[in-house]
Amino acid sequence: MITHRAVSFDPSILSGMSDKIKVVGVVLAAVALFALMADWDGEKVDVMSGYWQDGRLQPAPDFTLPALGGGELSLSDYRGKIVVLNFWATWCGPCRDEMPAFVRMQNEFGPRGVQFIGVSIDSGALDAIGDFAAEFGANYPLVHDDMTVYDRYEGTTAVPTTYLITRKGEIWFYMPGPLSR
Repeated sequence: MITHRAVSFDPSILSGMSDKIKVVGVVLAAVALFALMADWDGEKVDVMSGYWQDGRLQPAPDFTLPALGGGELSLSDYRGKIVVLNFWATWCGPCRDEMPAFVRMQNEFGPRGVQFIGVSIDSGALDAIGDFAAEFGANYPLVHDDMTVYDRYEGTTAVPTTYLITRKGEIWFYMPGPLSR
């Protein structure tokens, strides 16, 4: 049982659920917990202290990458928002399973200052990403990485890997692998 303030989570509730329901449930629980601890006015973020290294939250490495639809996207442009940063690939089955939940959560939490960003590590051009985005109705920015950014994020050893980044640009949580685990 994990408890912080008035929020509790009992992992045993996930037994017997399908993997897709688990993905949605775990992601929603993580974003909701983070949202409950965040100041929606953007003045401060109250997080569990000592989560990351040496009891301090570590800054998320900034990047600028080519974006689907043209132009570039920089992580620093989203300072002041809670960012859900997801490393993924079009060939990755668990990535495909997560995409519909991320689309729904962007709709639900976007108006409250949460921004999903997908970082594709596909070896091809943005065309493959565009087909994937259209298939799943992606409603959040997707960018292409040549593995340079992927390598800068400590703990990223597989796709999918998802990071929750505070309004101040610090890594609060990360989950290597599918969120259904």
